[in-house]
Amino acid sequence: MPFIDARELPAGSEIAADLIVIGGGMAGLALAREWAGSGRSVAVLESGDKTPDLATQDLYRGEGTMRGPGTAPQPFSDYVHQSRRRMLGGSGNVWGGKCVALDPADFAQRSWVPGSGWPISRAQIQPYYDRASDLLELPHFPPGETDLKVAGKPALEIDSGRFFSAARHVSKLSGGTDRAAFDRWRFAPAQAANVTVYLNANVTELKLRPDGRRLERLDVACLNGKRHTARGRAYVLATGGIENVRLMLASNSVAKDGVGNGAGLVGRNFQGHVTFSVGEAAKGRASRICFTRAGLDLRLYTDGSLRQTHCVFAPTLADQRRRRAGNATMTLFEMAPVPPDPETAAIRQTLQAMSGAAGREVGYFMMTEHMPNPESRITLGSTSDALGMPRVKLDWAWSEADFRSLESTVAAFAQALGEAGLGRFQFPADRSQFVAMARSAASRHHMGSTRMNQDPAQGVVDADSRVHGVSNLYVAGSSVFPTSGIGNPTLTLLAMTLRLSDHLKTEMKRAA
Repeated sequence: MPFIDARELPAGSEIAADLIVIGGGMAGLALAREWAGSGRSVAVLESGDKTPDLATQDLYRGEGTMRGPGTAPQPFSDYVHQSRRRMLGGSGNVWGGKCVALDPADFAQRSWVPGSGWPISRAQIQPYYDRASDLLELPHFPPGETDLKVAGKPALEIDSGRFFSAARHVSKLSGGTDRAAFDRWRFAPAQAANVTVYLNANVTELKLRPDGRRLERLDVACLNGKRHTARGRAYVLATGGIENVRLMLASNSVAKDGVGNGAGLVGRNFQGHVTFSVGEAAKGRASRICFTRAGLDLRLYTDGSLRQTHCVFAPTLADQRRRRAGNATMTLFEMAPVPPDPETAAIRQTLQAMSGAAGREVGYFMMTEHMPNPESRITLGSTSDALGMPRVKLDWAWSEADFRSLESTVAAFAQALGEAGLGRFQFPADRSQFVAMARSAASRHHMGSTRMNQDPAQGVVDADSRVHGVSNLYVAGSSVFPTSGIGNPTLTLLAMTLRLSDHLKTEMKRAA
């Protein structure tokens, strides 16, 4: 069916469908595509329009801070709205398209990582990774840790017991790589006869029945003042890793602490990814690797669509266990020449003496797993938006374990390079600089705030992504991730959405 602008519906309209999807981002649209032609009616309620709108984007504004061990909270409010896009396609409109499957280690229960362990394994989700790769027109990712060998693009020979190389692929189906292709992708669900996409339709409350065990309806508001309702057999909340929390907490007319918040976990354990690197060329300081050999071929990305980034390394589960550290990646890339500081000059001279020839320098950045931390959380702020909804407050907190893990990984990778006779690793920074680095290089990866766990005392949704205690409400997106892992989350959230889609079809068929 064609798109419908909710602002043009008669005031007080009721939207009805078998499946109602709240949010038209990557997860919501993938779900709608899966149900296209299914014979079941589907309504997608998207807050924004096909193009950006400043008044709609303003609904995302809120408060934010970032802090770490021994560091006072630092202002971080701009991130709350700048890291998201409130329009059809969501943050896929600015996503760069980079994709990777999470490592088996990311799904494992690790005694040294609090709250780790997914209720599903990498092997169980592998078929959905394959389907998600097909959806994004990508090659499939192999199941498990891999020392990937690509013809003509060998990776560095580093101790495989500690580190392995893992290629990423880049999808053209993103606003950051191919706008025309992404537009075709995000508009496609509305072409199905059984799918209706409502634009400018802001859900303001998940209205529970009086007993709190089932969702009765949705309250919908438009910025032009019109109000509507929506009713379905099943509902999927897919508004993103921050907004999912906001809507659940603000829906408190029946459950005073919010929907699904009986254990007080909605909004807690927020996790994000940042890159840690130093790039002060004027001072001769930079994160870089000085290799002993000049002719190293570091190209590992198979499709060549990333201009500079070449090679990514991650620690094996055995190495993480040995160091009691979280996951991480070291991404190597070509860098502009940086004047050497005295330390770098000495390293260059030493390496040239060892190898008998001039070596090669590359830059790198580190990305570390953000471990689950109840103090890293999203709450409701003290101000409201134009629709009367409370704005969000994000308190992004790093723990001692996060910083120890970063330091340990730096040391381990440096040791592996040295033992292999490949070169020397420079990271001219200490712990006092970590929060400043994180604030300046925070990703749009919002994870963990409605975490998945079979135990209602430890999670917001169960292994089927259903909200504990609410029989017909499900959550899609990276907010259900128990742990952040280290890969870009889009492929995983799509795989989880396809898994949820299969479950919903089975449940609806069973109830027919």
